[in-house]
Amino acid sequence: MRSFVGRLVVALGLLVVAACEMGPEITPAKMVQTPDAERIRAAYPTFARIAGIEGKVWMRCAYTLDGLVERCRKRGVAPEGLNFDKGISGLLADYIVEPQTIDGRAAPGEIDFVIHFAPPSAPPAWQGEPITDTEMRAARRLVTAQLGMVDRYGVRGNAHRTVAIDRYPVVAEMLDRAFTAEGEARNDAMARALVQAMTPEARRAFRRGGFGGASLYEMEAVSPELFAVNARIAKRIRDEYCAAYPCAVTRPGA
Repeated sequence: MRSFVGRLVVALGLLVVAACEMGPEITPAKMVQTPDAERIRAAYPTFARIAGIEGKVWMRCAYTLDGLVERCRKRGVAPEGLNFDKGISGLLADYIVEPQTIDGRAAPGEIDFVIHFAPPSAPPAWQGEPITDTEMRAARRLVTAQLGMVDRYGVRGNAHRTVAIDRYPVVAEMLDRAFTAEGEARNDAMARALVQAMTPEARRAFRRGGFGGASLYEMEAVSPELFAVNARIAKRIRDEYCAAYPCAVTRPGA
C-alpha cells in the first residue's frame, strides 16, 4: 500500500513539474478590423498616391481588453522621404484587436502590424447608359472652367509638398512634365468620369443644365478611362522618381 501511495505521489509530482514546464496556454492576439480603402486613401501621401508608389509603415501597439490600440510606436517606414508615416495617427482608431488569451482568459499585450499603402485596382468596365455628345460637351466645359483649375492648383498642385522638403523642386517638375504630357487626354477623361460618377437623378438634372457634381475620388473609382490616363501619368512619374530616389518597400534594418 505504501509503495502504491509513494508511486502515486511521485506520478502527481511529475505531472505538476510537466505542467510547470509547459507553461500557460497562450493564444496570440490578432487584428480583426482595419481601415477601409477610403480611409487608407485619405492617409496616403498625395505625391506617392499620384505616382502609384507603394509604402509600408511597421507598427507596434499595446491594446486594451476592448481591443483598442494604444501607446503605438513606429518600428519602420519604407520607402523613406515620402511621408507614409505622417497620416497614420488618424487611422489607428480604425484598428480593432482580438486580445490574446492566457489559459482561456483575455489579457492585454502588444501587437505588431503593418499599415500598407498600395495603388488601387482598375475599376470594372462602366455599365451605365451611354454618354451623349451633349453631355460630354457640357462636362468638358465644366472641367475646363472649374475642375481643371481645382485639379491643377488644388491637391495635385500641392502634391510636391508631401515629400521630404529637399525634394520639393525636383518632384514639382516631375509632376508638371507628366500632367502636361497627358493634359488634353486627362481633361477628356475627367469630363467622361464626371458623368459616369453621377447618380441617375443628378445626371437627369445635368441634362437640364444643372451641375451634377462628383468628387475626384468618386470619379477615379468608377471611370476606367480616367484610371487609364492616371495610370500613364503615374508610371511616368514613378519611373522618373524611382530612378532618382529609393522606392523599395523593405523595412529598414531588415
